[in-house]
Amino acid sequence: MKHLLLVTVLFLLAGCNPEASKQQKFFTATDSKRTSLLVLSMKDNQFYGQYKVRYAESIIDSGEVRGVVIGDTLKGRFTYISYGGSKEVKPFLLLKRGDTLKLGSGNVYTYLKIPYYTQESIRFKEEDFQFLPIEEDVFKRLEANMN
Repeated sequence: MKHLLLVTVLFLLAGCNPEASKQQKFFTATDSKRTSLLVLSMKDNQFYGQYKVRYAESIIDSGEVRGVVIGDTLKGRFTYISYGGSKEVKPFLLLKRGDTLKLGSGNVYTYLKIPYYTQESIRFKEEDFQFLPIEEDVFKRLEANMN
């Protein structure tokens, strides 16, 4: 029994990777009406993270992004609690250009309750968010101000 406990503890410690936090990348984007914060982690061809958009002083959509990396494009879903309090899911699309990420949009189609942008409608408009990389301490300050 002692050996089983020891093996379990060692397995858990080996799974805790201190380098994981260093793999996170922090971004911010603003326009005249909105402010956004994004933290992403990528592994192989997968990405996941947290995304928060403030539309007005107290209107914030906050939740999780998750998806796949295909070349220079990150495609996935944004699952969040809307300002009205209901759970929402919508497509999430980013185009990577150097260190910056450009938010994409398109016509939303839903299949088996999974929303996605139809391929022919995908666009990266000038007025869409352009996420710029920031340091973690700057991210934390901006996030504290957003809450």
